[in-house]
Amino acid sequence: MPTKFFILMLLLLTTACASLQPAQKTEDSFSVSVSVQTQGNLLSRFAPQFILEEAEKSYNRIGSPGFKTGDNGQPVANVDPNHPTIFAQQQVFSSNGRTYRNLIYRVHFESTPNGHLTAGNNVGLLALVTLDSNNIPLLLTTVHTCGCYLAIIPTSALPESAYPADWPAAKQDIYGELLPARIDIDREAAQHRFAIRVRGATHRVMDIGLLKPTTENAQTAELLPMQSLRELPFKNKTLSFFETEGPRKGYVRGSYKPYERWLMGWWALDLRVGEDKDLGPSNETGTVFYTSLKPWAREKSDLWEFSRFLKYWGWNL
Repeated sequence: MPTKFFILMLLLLTTACASLQPAQKTEDSFSVSVSVQTQGNLLSRFAPQFILEEAEKSYNRIGSPGFKTGDNGQPVANVDPNHPTIFAQQQVFSSNGRTYRNLIYRVHFESTPNGHLTAGNNVGLLALVTLDSNNIPLLLTTVHTCGCYLAIIPTSALPESAYPADWPAAKQDIYGELLPARIDIDREAAQHRFAIRVRGATHRVMDIGLLKPTTENAQTAELLPMQSLRELPFKNKTLSFFETEGPRKGYVRGSYKPYERWLMGWWALDLRVGEDKDLGPSNETGTVFYTSLKPWAREKSDLWEFSRFLKYWGWNL
């Protein structure tokens, strides 16, 4: 392979999934917060609040996945931007002889509009809160449901010996978005909830911090089990938001990313690169939730295999 071509491939690997338009911080655009009412169980206690930029535009609002009837009478998957829903589940995993718990939260948007590399319908965002045995948050992980724009943020409760080498002191650059390199928490606090600020159009995570007691009133979202996404009502039956058979098994219905396919699919060796997908054991979902574009790192970077995933990205939990 010619040297110049090899260098180009390396540059693409490090810049893939970036927006076609540069990220710009906006401070005064209309935003709305979406949260759940805190209750007794872990999933509601730690549910993050999402602060949505330019929420007057329907595609920037967290919605409810469902189905409508298409012109041919067949079901068409869509996201209703007028009814916010957060889907959640727990995952217990072990690493280095210790047991941890992931609280996994998933939200979906109507679309990412044209003009952006990730343009497509029914796009989503994941937030994972990793707890120790005392239910103290150690990590917050955010990623789009296509596996793009991965960010892992430790809290001050995680020993620095568990950090990757050369971890930045203050900020980390996630493809143009500057996010905290660490979130300070009070281990003795009664509540630890995160506030996640989401950029308009691209749904990029643009800032993360602790939810403050004086935060603005939030629009209340319904909190539903993750399994609900596989049992959405349509007429007199239920359907999965994900394809259940064929070559797109495990992918969100109606989620196609033409720009990413044309520009990246050939060198990433995946013509479905950027398409949103289910998260779970790959032998059940039908697809690997990889977070690295390197073809040889598909399984090692699988978000569901969280202990292996952390090791791949340099963490020693």
